[in-house]
Amino acid sequence: MSTPDQPGAAPRGRPFLWAALAAGALAATWAILRPPPPRSVLVITVDTLRADALVPEDMPAALDAARRGTRFTRARTPAPLTLPAHATILTGVLPPAHGIRDNTAAPIPEPAARPYSLLAEEFKEAGYATAAFVGSGVLDPRYRFDRGFDTYRHPPAPAPGAPSFPELDAKEQAKRVRDWLSARPKERPFFLWVHLWDPHAPYRPYDGDERRAGTDAGDPDALRYRGEARRVDAAIEEILALVDGSATFVVITADHGESLGEHGEATHGHLCHGATMDVPLLLLGPGVPAGGEVERVAGLEDIAPTLRRLCRLEARDGDGFDLLSLPEERVHAGESLMDHRLYRWAQQSVAFDGRFALLDGGPRVELYDRGQDRGEISPLPDATARPEFERLDRALQAYRDRRGPLGRGTELPSAPVYYGIPFVPQADFLPVAENRKLRDVRSSLPSAALLDRASTAIHAGGQELIRAFLGPLEAMERDDGGNPAPCLVRGRALLALRDPQGAVAALEEAVRRGYDNADVDRLLEKAAGDAGDPAALERVRTRIAAREKTAR
Repeated sequence: MSTPDQPGAAPRGRPFLWAALAAGALAATWAILRPPPPRSVLVITVDTLRADALVPEDMPAALDAARRGTRFTRARTPAPLTLPAHATILTGVLPPAHGIRDNTAAPIPEPAARPYSLLAEEFKEAGYATAAFVGSGVLDPRYRFDRGFDTYRHPPAPAPGAPSFPELDAKEQAKRVRDWLSARPKERPFFLWVHLWDPHAPYRPYDGDERRAGTDAGDPDALRYRGEARRVDAAIEEILALVDGSATFVVITADHGESLGEHGEATHGHLCHGATMDVPLLLLGPGVPAGGEVERVAGLEDIAPTLRRLCRLEARDGDGFDLLSLPEERVHAGESLMDHRLYRWAQQSVAFDGRFALLDGGPRVELYDRGQDRGEISPLPDATARPEFERLDRALQAYRDRRGPLGRGTELPSAPVYYGIPFVPQADFLPVAENRKLRDVRSSLPSAALLDRASTAIHAGGQELIRAFLGPLEAMERDDGGNPAPCLVRGRALLALRDPQGAVAALEEAVRRGYDNADVDRLLEKAAGDAGDPAALERVRTRIAAREKTAR
């Protein structure tokens, strides 16, 4: 019988040692091979936030976040409007592909009718708790942005003809997020989208706090806008404190910027200059480089594929790249078709390669060197002779030639009237030669401002103020013969002034010029009934019946 002290005897306890070592090696191998636990995701979109709003005096909390993650200094939106930009954020595809071109677009198709998915649908399928807290009625569920969200909190949609949207304050949004996070199942990761509306006009005064200066009602628009950025930053600070940064990927961005009077544009949506197309974009979370700044061109369409990779979801076809491996050379294209649908003016598009920007506004085509002229003040002379022009123009043409799920040339049904006026059905880009013949948007912006003021006066109901707009509206009808908007606004004004017969004539002219939709027909039906005009009543009811039959 051997003893431990005899030669050849196994040391006492060695079989247990070998077993322990083998188990440890197996555990280490499994730790390497198995996927990490699911990470949560927080996406914060700030409506109308300029890229240059990220300065210490206005957004210290956002800059603190940037130092913990990576900041993309040349990020762009595909459209200076809330719905198309958010559709791109939530899908990873551009407006020609998802079909949402402005804020009165048709709803996102149901899943079986579209070749793309929404991030919330994907995260929900992966077992995540999903929630969205949107700050404006412009993101009402009628557009189906709520698909895939277990919780979708939003203010009510605006009333037809109302010149502004119901909104929720950023502080209230932060409270709602806190309540949801405290009540959610802790064993499940979450996908959370928070939309903050505050920087959108009208700009309110901000009381300020210990980190941020306040503003007053009498301050200039630009200063009150900065106060709104500070209000949002305080909410961002509160929201970020609610999540575990070591287990949560966070995206902070904007849907578009704000012009604040640059190029004659008071707010956004009309033009495609950098003031509204540049956006802030921050990414932070486990494994994301801290304190980095990426100067390569990024787009809002890059957010979805990045989150899919970081969270190990299935890759999807789309237009974006992984933000952490962007191509060195890239041309980003964008659009605004809003003024064409509103007023029959020229469509707007832009291509940007990180230094040069080509803006195609129909009759106005301009190339800017943003390395020397960041504000795009002085277009380059002899632009078409420059190699940059040819490269960017090719990119624009490729963007215009994209085919979406609805097919090129498909007319999108109009949604309820927003901003006081409806849109002409138009789904896609016009031929370049045809767009060149249309009215220049930038020189026409005073007319757009007049229509906005008239719509606001009608909504407010002051008779004398409404009457003061009749002459200018009539002059606009004569001078801009293809534009249906002044006819419609004058028709609404005449209804408010109890002149239904005059309203019938103005509204029928609006229909003839392109506003052939249910919203105008309802106004016409009322005007014709009030005027006792059986012929007009028959015409509009025939059109309503035909539309209802088509809808069935």
